[in-house]
Amino acid sequence: MSLTLVEPEAVKTVALQMLVEAKVEILFYAFCAEVVKDGDELKGVIVESKAGREAILSKVIIDCSGDADVAFKAGVPCEFGNENGGVQPPTLMFCLGGVDTEKLRLSIAEEPRTYLTDFIPAEYFGQNNQFVLVGMRNLINKAKEEGLNLPTERTILITGLRKGEVWVNMTRVNGVNGTDPGSLTMGEIEGRNQIEDIQRYLIEYVPGFENAYFLKTAPFLGIRETRRIKGLYTMDRDDIMGCRHFDDAIAVASYPLDIHHPVGGGCTLEWCGDCYDIPYRSLVPQKIKNLLVAGRAISTTHEAMSAIRVMAPCMAMGEAAGRAAKMAIKEVQQPADIDVKKLQKELLEKGAFLREPQVEPVASN
Repeated sequence: MSLTLVEPEAVKTVALQMLVEAKVEILFYAFCAEVVKDGDELKGVIVESKAGREAILSKVIIDCSGDADVAFKAGVPCEFGNENGGVQPPTLMFCLGGVDTEKLRLSIAEEPRTYLTDFIPAEYFGQNNQFVLVGMRNLINKAKEEGLNLPTERTILITGLRKGEVWVNMTRVNGVNGTDPGSLTMGEIEGRNQIEDIQRYLIEYVPGFENAYFLKTAPFLGIRETRRIKGLYTMDRDDIMGCRHFDDAIAVASYPLDIHHPVGGGCTLEWCGDCYDIPYRSLVPQKIKNLLVAGRAISTTHEAMSAIRVMAPCMAMGEAAGRAAKMAIKEVQQPADIDVKKLQKELLEKGAFLREPQVEPVASN
């Protein structure tokens, strides 16, 4: 098991520095309002801002909105949620300071029967100063029985890089539509309302939080799921759990199926035991040319999306999509027609990780 923690404010600064150094033209504070299309060819997007509307034309467009905003407006077939239209609920993350994380981790390591964790063995907490905690269902149940209103079944905590800092992933607002501003507004209000009892639960029931105090919330609701495109290939549960190899792999991931149930406060976590490929075809939408999609909105089922939606796979997909778009422009091709082997070679040369092609066993007589 590995854990990579980052300092969000430093990441923001460094990311901008990298973009500026690469002479990328950056435009903040604008949203895609419409698209420019000629038949099935996407020619650009129309953005809206306080300055009004303007068109941005491009030979290839990459939709990294997370909600397939450009793809949807361009007419790409999309799916939304599970078979009943239910989506994984969003979370408003918040951060507490003054937490004795040493007391917390040693309590788990030394009293595992009292402080029960899901999946992660108690020994892990005895060996790591920075950690992710998932579990303590027994404490959640006790707090609920004693009157606290808690929206989840599990305690989910992530230590920060600063001493005493812990991020809390425990608010949950069912029924939020991440593509509807009214629904998002309701979700943020409800998420903030949930923080009070969650903070009280942590202080009164979880070791190390006795002197904890509120620091901050995330800048907005963390949306887990909205639209997903229909692409040239749709990743499914079997691809994840079967550690599937693809000839057109452009990224490798190992995050589990992590489905926060659309109804109730439960969550399903299933690991494949190793890692799985993400195929280039899942980034290429049906019906519309000059367009690629990267991030959680690629072509997957509801189940498979729960695994590829997190930051590391999204970063890998974004790099692959950017390099593919460059190749398509240079070689005057559609993104669907580029030489994926050439793309894979470039990714590897630039430091990306791809697995060796799977060799099928040779049958013997």
